[in-house]
Amino acid sequence: MPGEELVRRFLERRVLTEKNIERFVKYYWLVSTARMVLGVTILILILIGGLKFGQLIPWR
Repeated sequence: MPGEELVRRFLERRVLTEKNIERFVKYYWLVSTARMVLGVTILILILIGGLKFGQLIPWR
């Protein structure tokens, strides 16, 4: 594709820097733990509380 090389160069220069990679590794455990806690909380509410997912987050 025509813009593929341009995007690759932009990513290598701006996004995939050493500092950004260090930040990702440093905070990955925190983000993944928070996502897991949220999922387990919803699971407990559904299983123990007998709630449906639609009751947890009202869509209408």
